[in-house]
Amino acid sequence: MTLVTTGVWVWRPWRWRRPRFPRVALGIVVSIAAIGAVAATPQWRSTSFYEFHGEIPAAGTLLRVSSYPGTAPAGSTALRLLYATTRADGSPAVASAVAAIPDNAGSTAVAWQHGTTGVAQAGAPSLRDNALKPEAIPAIAEMVSRGWNVVATDYPGQGTEGRFPYLIGQGEGRAALDSLRALRQLDQVPDEGKNMLWGHSQGGHATLFADQIAADYAPELEISGVAALSAAADPQLLAERILGTGANALGTMVGSFVLVPYAAEYPDVRLKDYMIPVATPLLRAAAQRCTDDKTILVSLLTTAALETRGALVTADLNNSALGQRLRENTASGAGTAPLFLGQGVEDEVVPIAGQAEMAQRARLSGRAVTEKDYPGRSHMGVIAADSPLITDLLDWADAQVAS
Repeated sequence: MTLVTTGVWVWRPWRWRRPRFPRVALGIVVSIAAIGAVAATPQWRSTSFYEFHGEIPAAGTLLRVSSYPGTAPAGSTALRLLYATTRADGSPAVASAVAAIPDNAGSTAVAWQHGTTGVAQAGAPSLRDNALKPEAIPAIAEMVSRGWNVVATDYPGQGTEGRFPYLIGQGEGRAALDSLRALRQLDQVPDEGKNMLWGHSQGGHATLFADQIAADYAPELEISGVAALSAAADPQLLAERILGTGANALGTMVGSFVLVPYAAEYPDVRLKDYMIPVATPLLRAAAQRCTDDKTILVSLLTTAALETRGALVTADLNNSALGQRLRENTASGAGTAPLFLGQGVEDEVVPIAGQAEMAQRARLSGRAVTEKDYPGRSHMGVIAADSPLITDLLDWADAQVAS
């Protein structure tokens, strides 16, 4: 008999019946609705700034600059940048970024790599009015007051068109390094100086990769310090957590953020090998929504309803092309600059054990590592304004600039 779905209710000709979602999925629905109401910020409809036509020049070339319509930190000028970069496979790409240039700008620059906002083009932080606020970039006011120039890439595929390198280290890392190259082409910023790489969550992964490829990819940049916060340094470990045994509807939906970009980047990763046929259009649709998009609830509810009949995703994360590609994108910890690692002990997204493993890999390369665990702090709580991490991070960064 035909069913008609309207919102969270299923209509049958003879009665109304609420779908039997797993209790955990219903809890997630409530959480996402609450977060979306707070996190959603205005998005500018005009995207002409992000469009580029013609041959893309050398990586790191600054292509376009405009004022940033959102909130600027006190004592700074806010700009949007469009610049050339390269993807993981070496093909040219265009990326966007937002920057804060202090009125008393010095020669130090910080590249900030943002955490997960989805994998859709509309998920770019620079499309929103809060990309330069403390909730988006921790300690940005303190950085500006120190005269540090700050640039925050959207990565290719957010803001601009094309593939988004979600947890694809080379693509993320090149975008981060090229954002620094583009920043230093601004008239207000000295073309040389100390550079720091900071990032949180997915951005922590991007930061670690930018660090490990910097000597080969951008040898002219002096990397003076690297801060990876709640870093998703091991994509396979993270994928196992969200797609492994017992995964709920949210895990399956968030898994689309990994599966769809990996299938787009790597020819040997095919979506049909990792999910049942009915799931492919559903998870492709989920991957087109940003994390602050309230319509993401539609994907979540649909996923929860379908999963009452069995798992939608059947990913083999060990003996498969996907597993191999995830392992290839594990950060090595290699690098020469001092490394700061900070994470909340109560992190519900990235296992805290991963930070200790990352620290061990980094120390094996002979570099200086500062490792901090913060009891009582969650994945996002560790970078909140009242977190002790902020003071620790700034003290550490001051020492790198002064050295």
